[in-house]
Amino acid sequence: MAVADATSAAPPAPEDCTHPQPVTGVLAHEFAHYDGAIGPEGRRRTVTYYGPVIGGLPISAWHCEVCGLLRLTYPDGRTEERRLFPGPQPGLLAAPSAIAPESVEYGRQARVSGLSASASFIQQLIEEQCLLQRPLQLPRVTLPDWDAITWLLVGGLVSVIVALLIAGFLAVYTFSTPDAELPLVIVTTLLFVALLVFRLGVAAVRHFFPAQPLRPSIATAARGKPALDGTTRTVIALLVLSLTGLFAAGVLAVYTFVTPGAEGPVFVASMACAVAAIVIKLVDVVWRHFSGR
Repeated sequence: MAVADATSAAPPAPEDCTHPQPVTGVLAHEFAHYDGAIGPEGRRRTVTYYGPVIGGLPISAWHCEVCGLLRLTYPDGRTEERRLFPGPQPGLLAAPSAIAPESVEYGRQARVSGLSASASFIQQLIEEQCLLQRPLQLPRVTLPDWDAITWLLVGGLVSVIVALLIAGFLAVYTFSTPDAELPLVIVTTLLFVALLVFRLGVAAVRHFFPAQPLRPSIATAARGKPALDGTTRTVIALLVLSLTGLFAAGVLAVYTFVTPGAEGPVFVASMACAVAAIVIKLVDVVWRHFSGR
């Protein structure tokens, strides 16, 4: 009798329960709403999946399996308490995750009516669970904005440094100095002197003959807005009609086994538009030539 009485004993009220080992996570259940219901994200329109996946509404939940108390914390700061049946509630809560394997395997996507998880929340989940595989990024080298003369001088000085390094290596790597040591030192010295003279010459030219800022070209300064006269517009319109008609005639000629009766008129009209465009343009050119326009 004692066992039966203990089994049938009513669970404690939430106010009297000590809430030992509550379960925390986010709501992870799927249910359909009745038409016109009002939810935390507004008027419910579709089936809502409060799931720990990208796109799900992350409603933080706290559940006590002893008294059945369920505390909800919505993303907008609102809180709510509900009373569920005591005991474990499988599938009610889940740990936040960037993906839901059970949904991915069956091809289901997260469905939510209204709010979605914030980008910062999803990024935090991805970084915590190492789901973001960063692509291989090669080091980027940003070249300085130098002119051709500076690049030439830098290249020459780098060549001098490399030559000096080679000359120093040849001077000490064996017991006797090789024959190539003297020509290499002479060439390196002449290269350095040439670079020095070149830099002094550039400085002198820039000092005594400074370059004036370039003025805009006549094509840019005197440029006007493009304008077409009436004759040119008429010619263009006739050519467009001719090309459209020829395309239509080509389609009519091959789309079936028998050439339709409209093939001839369409082709003739297209050629007439092309000939009319040529004639109008020739007449306009002759008129401009003899009228002096």
